[in-house]
Order: sequence, then C-alpha cells, then structure tokens
Amino acid sequence: MRALALIVCLALPLSAAAQGGFWCWDADQVLAEVCGDTVHVFHEAALLNCCPDPITHEVVVGDATILVVEHSLSPCDCDCCYEVHVTIADVPAGHWNVLYRWFDIEIWDWAERVLDIEVPDVGQVGKPYVARERSSGCLESTDVPDLPVEPASWGVIKALHQ
Repeated sequence: MRALALIVCLALPLSAAAQGGFWCWDADQVLAEVCGDTVHVFHEAALLNCCPDPITHEVVVGDATILVVEHSLSPCDCDCCYEVHVTIADVPAGHWNVLYRWFDIEIWDWAERVLDIEVPDVGQVGKPYVARERSSGCLESTDVPDLPVEPASWGVIKALHQ
C-alpha cells in the first residue's frame, strides 16, 4: 500500500508539470480560409507527438461535409507544439461543413471542430484532393533532455544515457 501511495505522489507533480510546460496546452484552434476552389485548413497550437514521422491528412468528401482527419500518432516519449496546415484543391462550389478531426493527446481521445465555409463557383470540375500538407516542425518540446556536455563524436547517445 505504501508503494502505491508513493507512485501516486510522484505521478501528480509530473502530470502538472507536463500540462503547464506547453504554451499550446489546450489551445487548439482550427480555422479555414477559402481561396477560389481551394480550402486552407489550419490547426494552430496543436500538441502532438514529436516523432519525425510526417503529419498527414485523410480527406473524405460527402454530400455537404468535408471530413479531414489528421494523422500524427507515433510511439515517441516526447511532445511538441505545432502549427499544421492542409490545402484541399478542386472543392466543388457550395456550402460545406469542414469536420476536422485529430487525436488529442491532452484528453487521449479524438477531438473535432466543425467549420462552415462557402466555396464560390469558379468552374471547378475535378474531384477534391489534398494539394499540400505542412507543419511548422516542433516549436516547443518536453522530455528531450539537454546534453550535459558538448559531444565530440557519437557521444550524443552516450551523453544522453549518463
């Protein structure tokens, strides 16, 4: 029983430190901008896993909804703040609900936002597609230790484990 109490006492400060350590904690904003037949969707202040795997998007177009699912899950032991942007081209004219969904590591569940947009008729005849995906790269991270000394050769790995 004493061991369980010690684990709980140690876990509470770590959890509070993790929450307070990010400027982007619980600050997600999802915005959309229409430019002709192109829709730009921005996920700002996104707290995501810091693995080097790319952040990708799956886009599914329905009758009145454009579903955009952000994929960024990787098994690394660190988190980063990102600015994520996806461009969807050849969106048909009309009123659309953009349903943006991502895995929110702050609540450890899927989160989503719905945005109402109006796309003008500029003669588009194609099928919507992801034209561009990009992210800012890690803007702030935790659980990545500072090096105690300037490594000379392969000492980076060795320095991290001293």
